[in-house]
Amino acid sequence: MRTLELVDDTTFHSSSSPLAIGISKVLWDPISMGGPSCLEGKTLYKFQLQIRILISRKINFCNSCNHCYELTDLSVLMGNRGHKRSETVDELPADKRTCSSLEFRPSSSMSPVETPSTSTNQTHDHDHDMETSSSASGSGRTDEDKDSAYGSCDSEETGDADQRRQRHAILDYQRQRLSSDQAKFKRVLSNLSEETEESAQQEALRELCEILSFCTDSSLSSLIADSLSPILIKLASHESNPEIMLLSIRALTYLCDIHPQSSALIIRHDGVTALCKRLLAFEYEDVAEQCLQALEKISREQPLACLQSGAIMAVLTFIDFFSTSLQRVALSTVVNICLKLPPEGSSPFMDAVPVLCKLLQYEDNQLVEHVATCLIKIAERVQESSEMLDELSKHGLIHQVAHLIDLNSHTTLSHSVHTGLIGLLVKLASGSMVAVKTLFDLNISSILKEIMSIYDLSHGVPSPRTIDGHYNQMHEVLKLLIQLLPVVSRNQEVPLAAEKEAFLVTHPDLVEKFGNDLLPVLIQVVDSGVDLYICYGCLSVVDKLLYYSNSDMLLDLLKSTNISRFLAGVFTRKDIHVLMLALNISDTILQKNTDVFMGPFVKEGVLFAIDALIDPEKCSQFMFSMFNDIQLSNTSRKKYAGKDLIRCLCYSFDVNKTSSSSESRKCKLELECVRTLAKHIRTNYFDTNSSTSETGMTPILEKLKSLSSELSSMMTQEGYDHVLHQIMSILNGRDVISTFEFVESGITDSLVSYLSNGDCSRVDAFGRLFLSRTNQPFDYFSLSGFISKLQSALSSVEDFPVVLNNSFKHRNSYATVPRRHSTTYPCLRVLFVKEEGESTLTEYTGDVQTVDPFSDFEAIETFLWPKVCSNNAQSPSDKSQHDVGQSQTSPQKPSEDASSSQKLSFYLEGKEIDRGLTIYQAVLSQHISEYDTVNGLLWNQLHKITYKKSLEKSIPPSEIGSSVEQSTPCHNILFLLRILESVNESRFHLMTRERIEAFSEGKIGNLDDVKATNEGILVNEFVNTRLTEKLEQQMRDPLAISTGGMPSWCTQLMTSCPFLFSFEARWKYFKLVALGKHQGQNGQNGQNDSPLPRKKFLVYRNQILESASKMMDLHANQKVVLEVKYDEEVGTGLGPTLEFFTLVSNEFQKPGMGMWRGDNSGIGIVNSVPFGLFPSPLRNSITDVNKKFVLLGQVVAKALHDGRVLDIPFSKAFYKLILGKELTMYDIQLFDAGLGKTLIEFQALVERKKNLERFGKNSEFEFRGSKIQDLHLDFTLPGYPDYILASGPDKEMVNMMNLENYIELVVDATINSGIMKQMEAFKSGFNQVFPIKNLKIFTDEELERLLCGESETWNSNQLSDLIKFDHGYTASSPPIIHFLEVIQEFDYEQQKAFVKFVTGAPRLPIGGLASLNPKLTIVRKLCDKVVDADLPSVMTCANYLKLPPYSSKEMMKEKLLYAITEGQGSFHLS
Repeated sequence: MRTLELVDDTTFHSSSSPLAIGISKVLWDPISMGGPSCLEGKTLYKFQLQIRILISRKINFCNSCNHCYELTDLSVLMGNRGHKRSETVDELPADKRTCSSLEFRPSSSMSPVETPSTSTNQTHDHDHDMETSSSASGSGRTDEDKDSAYGSCDSEETGDADQRRQRHAILDYQRQRLSSDQAKFKRVLSNLSEETEESAQQEALRELCEILSFCTDSSLSSLIADSLSPILIKLASHESNPEIMLLSIRALTYLCDIHPQSSALIIRHDGVTALCKRLLAFEYEDVAEQCLQALEKISREQPLACLQSGAIMAVLTFIDFFSTSLQRVALSTVVNICLKLPPEGSSPFMDAVPVLCKLLQYEDNQLVEHVATCLIKIAERVQESSEMLDELSKHGLIHQVAHLIDLNSHTTLSHSVHTGLIGLLVKLASGSMVAVKTLFDLNISSILKEIMSIYDLSHGVPSPRTIDGHYNQMHEVLKLLIQLLPVVSRNQEVPLAAEKEAFLVTHPDLVEKFGNDLLPVLIQVVDSGVDLYICYGCLSVVDKLLYYSNSDMLLDLLKSTNISRFLAGVFTRKDIHVLMLALNISDTILQKNTDVFMGPFVKEGVLFAIDALIDPEKCSQFMFSMFNDIQLSNTSRKKYAGKDLIRCLCYSFDVNKTSSSSESRKCKLELECVRTLAKHIRTNYFDTNSSTSETGMTPILEKLKSLSSELSSMMTQEGYDHVLHQIMSILNGRDVISTFEFVESGITDSLVSYLSNGDCSRVDAFGRLFLSRTNQPFDYFSLSGFISKLQSALSSVEDFPVVLNNSFKHRNSYATVPRRHSTTYPCLRVLFVKEEGESTLTEYTGDVQTVDPFSDFEAIETFLWPKVCSNNAQSPSDKSQHDVGQSQTSPQKPSEDASSSQKLSFYLEGKEIDRGLTIYQAVLSQHISEYDTVNGLLWNQLHKITYKKSLEKSIPPSEIGSSVEQSTPCHNILFLLRILESVNESRFHLMTRERIEAFSEGKIGNLDDVKATNEGILVNEFVNTRLTEKLEQQMRDPLAISTGGMPSWCTQLMTSCPFLFSFEARWKYFKLVALGKHQGQNGQNGQNDSPLPRKKFLVYRNQILESASKMMDLHANQKVVLEVKYDEEVGTGLGPTLEFFTLVSNEFQKPGMGMWRGDNSGIGIVNSVPFGLFPSPLRNSITDVNKKFVLLGQVVAKALHDGRVLDIPFSKAFYKLILGKELTMYDIQLFDAGLGKTLIEFQALVERKKNLERFGKNSEFEFRGSKIQDLHLDFTLPGYPDYILASGPDKEMVNMMNLENYIELVVDATINSGIMKQMEAFKSGFNQVFPIKNLKIFTDEELERLLCGESETWNSNQLSDLIKFDHGYTASSPPIIHFLEVIQEFDYEQQKAFVKFVTGAPRLPIGGLASLNPKLTIVRKLCDKVVDADLPSVMTCANYLKLPPYSSKEMMKEKLLYAITEGQGSFHLS
C-alpha cells in the first residue's frame, strides 16, 4: 500500500482529490474566503488548526491494482510540541503516528515534496497509450489524463494572472500575520511580566502557546525571545501550580522549536538547570514529560551546556516511568550530548553507564540503538584511559553488546550501529584486561565466526551500500581479533600486549577454541579473493592463532585444511606486508612440525615461493612458475610514502588514530627483513633435510614435466594420444597431484600449443578422448576430473583484482569528453598529449579535460580526431571550448580519409591501451599495477594519455581478452576450459560423428542408438567459485552502474568464458549490462522493482496480437515497464500484465500463423509439437510472416526486460539460434527427431560409400532394408512438397550418387537459408528493446528458464513453508490443511492452472514458489451467504488468494477446480 499525505501547507499531493483542492484553497487563498479581514486573531489560528487536523488524514491505496483504498485517521497533531497523548506511539502503526510539528509549519518549507498520487479515472484515448507523467503537482483531471496510479499527476494549467493574484494574496496575508504576531507577543509579554493572579498567568501562557504553535521564525525576534526566556524559566520553577509549570515549559519547547537560537538564551538564564531540577523532582508526570521534550530541543543546539548541567542523569533517572515514545525522547537527548562530548575535562557521563547498560536489555529497537550510540561515543571518549575502560567493562556491558552483535539476536540493529558495537568491543579490548577476559569467557569467537561467515558474498547482499557497510564491519571484527591475540615480539604497539600474551599462554584451551572457530572461515575469506586490507587482517589473525598453538594443537587445527596450498596462494600476492605474514606463518608451522609439513610445502610450491623471494633469477628458470614475478624492491614502498597516498598496511588495523604525516606513517617493514626471514626458513628447514632434492621438485612433478616436453614435440595424432594417455593416468591415479605440480609441469601449455596450432580435427580428437565409448581401456579419461584440476589451478594462478570504491560517494560532476553532459559520478582528469615522434598529427592544445570514465576510446577518438588531424584547418585551441562537448552525431565529423584506416592509438604510461576498454578500465589497470589497490589518487591525479596515428593494422585481440596475458598459466587454463566446455556442449555431435565413422569402417552395423541426448557433465562443474564470488563483489561496487565501471576482466571473461560464473551471477550481470539495472535492484522473480518509469496500456481481449503490435510499435525501444489494463475491466497491474503475455504466447501458437513447423495442416494446435516450436522453412520471404517474427522478437525481449514470464515452448534449437549459435545436421533431431535421424543415417551411408571407394571396393547400400532409389525421394523438402530444393534433369529423384547433395540441400533449407529471413526479422524486433548479443552469456536451457520460468511448480514437502497464512488462517487451520492436501493432489496441468489463477502466469518465475514476491498468501474469505456456495477469489497483484472455509476437503477441491478453470480471462473487483 502506498501512502499519500499533506507534506506541506502549500500543496496537497493527491491533487485529484476535490477535498484536497478545497482545503488547499481555504488555507492559502484568503481572498476566496472573503479576504484576510474575516480570519483575524484567534479565529484564523483555530480555523487553520481545524483544517490541518482534517487534512492530516492519509489516503492509502493498493500499489498494484489501483482500486482498493481506505482513509486512515491520524490521532494527534501536535505531539512533538509537548501535548500529552492518550496513547503512546508504540501502540500505533507506523502510518498512524503523529507527524512532527515541523511538517505543519508553513515556514519550514515552501517547496512541495513530490509524492505519488492516484486516480481511478478509466477513460482512454484513441491510441490506447496511457502515459505516465513526471509532474507531482496539479489538481484537475481531464479525459486525456492517464496512469495516475503509476506516476504523479499532470498539473492543471493555471493562468498567469490567477497565479499572480494568489501569490500577492499570500504575501499580503503573511505581512498582516507578522504584524499581528508581534503585537500579540508584546501583549502576552506584558501580561506575564506584571504581578498578576495565577489564573491570569495561566491564560497568558495558553495564549502564548497558541501563538507559538503556528508562528514562524520571522515572527519571533531575538529581542522577544530574550525577554520571554527568563520569565518562562522563572514560571517553570513555580512551587505549587502544576498548570503554570506545564504551560511555561511547553512554551520553552515551542520557543526552541521555532527559534533555535533561543537555546543559548535559555542556557544563559540557567534554564537547563531549572528543567533538570524539575525533572528530578518528578512531582507531576505531565510536567516531567514536557521537561523531556524541552531538554531534547535544547540539547540539539547546546549539548555541552546540557552535559555540564547534569541533563544526562536528569533524563535517565526516572526513565522507566515514561512511555516508550518518551523514553526515546529522553535517549535522543543523551545521544545529542554524547555526539559532542568534549575531548578532555571531567567525565560526568560515566555516571550514566550503569543505567545505559540496563537499557540495552529493552526490546524497543530504536531505544536500543540510541543507547548503543551513546555507549559507542563514550567509549571513543575514554579509550585512552585504562581505568575508565575497566569501569565501562563492568555493569554487564560486554555481555549485552555480545548478545546484540550476535546474528541470532532478536534485536535488529542498523548496520552502522551493529558495526559500531563491534568497534566498542575493540576499544574495550585495547585497554582493559577485564574486557579481554570477559570476551574470552563469553566465547566471542563463535559470534565473530558467524559474522565473518557471511562475508562470503555469493548471496544475499541487497545493495552497494550494504557491501560498503559489511566491508567496514569485517574490518572492525579483524581489529577486535588482533587486539585479543597480540604477539609481543610483533605487535609492540598493541596496548597491554604482555599481559594479554601471558593470559593466552596460561589458557591454551581458549586459544584452541578460537582456532577451531575462526581458522577455517579466515582461510575461506582469503581464498575468496578479498581486497588487500582484509587479506592482511585475516592473515594477521591466522599468524597469531598458530603462534599461540603448541605442536599437537597446531596439527589438530590444520588437519582439515590444506595449509600448504593456502600459503602457496598467499605467496602469489605481491605486497611485502602479505608476504611477510606468509613467511611468519610458514616459519611457525615448520618450527613446530617440521617433519609433517616439509613434504607438503615442497609439493604445493611454498618452497618455490621462498626461493623466489631469496633469488628471483633462480626462480625464473621455471617457465611456468606461479611465482616468477615476486620481487622485493623499493617500488612497493613508494606506495605508502606520504599522507596523500594510500594508507600503509602497517597501520590499517590501528585502534587509535594517530598523526597521518608522512613521517609518523612511515612503513615499519624493512625490505631486508623479508629476505632475511626467507633465507632463515630455507636454511634451517629445507637445506638441512636430506629428503629435499636440489631442484626442489617432487618425483611426480619431474615425471609430468618430462611428459609435457614429449607432448610439445609430438607431430602425429598417434604419438599425441599415447603421451596424453600417460599424463591422464598420472593425473587420475592414486597419487595426489597438487595444483602447483599441475601448473608447474607445463602440461596446460603443451596442450594449448598442440590444439591451437592445428585444424579442428585436433580439437575433435581431444574431445573424443573424454567421450569415446569405443576406447574403454582408457577409463581414466574423466572429463569431470580434468575440469576439476583446471578449476583448482585457475583459482590458484588468477589474480584478477576486485576494485571496491568503498569511499566512493555519488556526486554530480560535469564531463567535457566525449560530449558535454552532467554525471552522477566523478570524472577523470585527463591531458591528451601527442606521442613523441608523431609527425602526421598536430598537438592538442586544449586544457585538461574532465572525461566521462565510462567512455570508450572510439568515442574519445571521435572527439579528438578533428582537433589533431593535420588536414583540419581549424586550430584545436580555438575550438576546444566549444567542440569538446560535441556528441558523436555532431556536424563536425572526421574527414573521409579519417576512416577505419586512420584511427588513433592511445598510450598510458608508455603502454598501448586496448580500445575495447573504457578509459576508467584503462586507468584502473595501470593504477592497480602501480599501487596494488584503489585509492583517491585515481580520481584526483592528472592522467596523461598520449596518442599517435595508427599506421599498421592492429593486432587482433586475444579470444579471452587483454586482461589475461597470452602464454601465461591463467590464459592456458582458460583456453582449455573453453575447449572442454565446447566439447561438453557438443557431446552429442562428437559422439554421433564417431558412430558414423565406426559405421563407415564397418565396425558397427547400424545407428539405432543414435538419438539426441542431454547427457554430459553438469554445467555447474564449469563454474569457478572464486571468480563468481569476485564478480558478485564487483557488481555491488557503488561505481558499477554499468559494466564500464568494473575492471576489464569482468566484461572480457563474461564474453569469452561465461560458463565460469554461476547462473545467478550472470543473471545479475545481464540486468546490469542489458537492462541498465543495478545489481541491488532485483527485477527477477516475475516482479519488477526497478526504478524504471511505468507505462500503462489499454488492450482488448478480442484483439490480443493487434494490441501487442500497437504496444511494441510505441514502446519497444523505450526504457519503461509496460503494464496492462483490459478494456471494460477494472483490474490492472501485475496480474493482468502477466496474463497478457500469456495470451500473446498462446496467440503465436495458434494454427494458421504460418510461422512454425507442423503448422502446414491448419488443424490442431501447433504447440502439440513434442520437441517445441521451430521456424517453418520458406522458399521465398513472406512479408506477413516476417512481421510476425518481428513482433515475436519484440515481445520476447520486452518480457525479459520487464521480468515477465511467457508460456511459449520454443525448441532447444530455436534457443540456440537466438543465442547466435550455428546449427548443424545433428541439431535437427532437437525439433524433428524423425528427419534428424534419417539424415544422420543417410550421411553414414555416404561416408561408408566413400570409405569403400577409397579401398577400391563396391557394394550395394541400403537404408533400413531398401535401396535409396527405391525410397522414391525427390528434391523437395520433406514435409514441404512446395519447397523445391533443386531443379534439372539429374535432380528429379534421389539416388546413391546424389544422396550427399540431397542431404546438404535439406539441411540448408531446414536450418539455414529456409529460416534466415525469419530469424533476421526476429532479431531485428528483439534489438529494438536491447541488443540480442547480450543473451550469449546464457545456455539454451538457462534462456528457457529466464523466458518461461520454472517447469516444475512446487515440491509438496515445502508447500507449508512457502505459503503465508493470514487474516483468519494459520498453518493448522482445518481449511488450510484441506487446501494443502488438495493442491498436492493436482496433476501438472491443474497446477499450471492454479498458478495462472493466482499470479496471472501459468509458470512460476526462476526459483519457483519460493521466489514469488509478494509471497503467496492465503486468507479467510468472509462470505455473506452459505460458505459452500461461494467461490475463491484472488488479487493477482499481490499473489493473494481469498479462500472460503469450506465444510469439507471434497467441496474445497470442487470449488478450487471450478475457479481455476472457469475463472480465467477477466479481472474484476472481488
